[in-house]
Amino acid sequence: MSCVRSSLFALARPAAATFRIAQAISFRALTTQAAAAPKRGDLTPAQAAFLARTGFNFSAKLLKQATTHKTYKDGKVPHSEQLQYFGEQVLDLYVTEYIHAKYPNLPPATLRDAVAAYTSTATLSMLGKSIGVQDVMRWEPQEVSGKDSEARMQAKITKALIGALYKAQGAVAAKKFIHAALLAKDMDLAPLLPLDEPKRALSALLKRQGRERPVSRMLHETGRHSSAPVFVVGAFSGLDKIGEGAGSSIKMAEYRAAKDALLKYYLHTRVNPPLPSDTEAMPHAERNAYVGAPLGDTPAIL
Repeated sequence: MSCVRSSLFALARPAAATFRIAQAISFRALTTQAAAAPKRGDLTPAQAAFLARTGFNFSAKLLKQATTHKTYKDGKVPHSEQLQYFGEQVLDLYVTEYIHAKYPNLPPATLRDAVAAYTSTATLSMLGKSIGVQDVMRWEPQEVSGKDSEARMQAKITKALIGALYKAQGAVAAKKFIHAALLAKDMDLAPLLPLDEPKRALSALLKRQGRERPVSRMLHETGRHSSAPVFVVGAFSGLDKIGEGAGSSIKMAEYRAAKDALLKYYLHTRVNPPLPSDTEAMPHAERNAYVGAPLGDTPAIL
């Protein structure tokens, strides 16, 4: 599964332009209330340009701390470690609640792996580069060993910036940034699903749901006695066709039909589902009337 998770970002990688958050959205428009212009004192030109490009409403002190790794000047200046940890928790919260609400039937292990893919070093490094983190982060490369040390540093600083955004501009601003920067892009979750034995898994699922056991039925075929036959099989529960698959053998087509049925079930998607954190931006009366989306189903135990 770790190999699948490490390659999942490549499956979901958007065009580079979609990561240019400052061009795609006006971040100042995402804040829910006007904030006084920060005192930016002794910012370098690169730091001032970074704030202007992202729209982050940070003081010079907060920006410097968020973009400073503990290796810089041997930790003798305020560094980002606490903000990084804080940003990790904020990321995990908003990414988890969104994926869980959008895909209510995901198995817990797949939900966990999907969150890990959205918040991986590869994902956050690319996001950081798109907003210019590499121009403002302060660290000592010779003090950080290992492969891809710069990418890891960009990801850490990006987490720290999210933590700083939450502290400086609040939960609503941080959530909107995360949704615009990460969650606006769809990710192919199919490789993360446990589909090694789809026929067995489908039988267990339907049994737990109290539905009729799955039956394979031939929908059509061509070239049965040729060198390149094609069989198309439907997976049925009673009269309901729940999946379809094609293959060069009946067995292969049955396998793919069962897999198709499971994919449709586990990847059932809600469009614009209500999120618990939506209440953070609601007036008090609406907050009290909020009703969350119903829980999804739980996976069958094989």
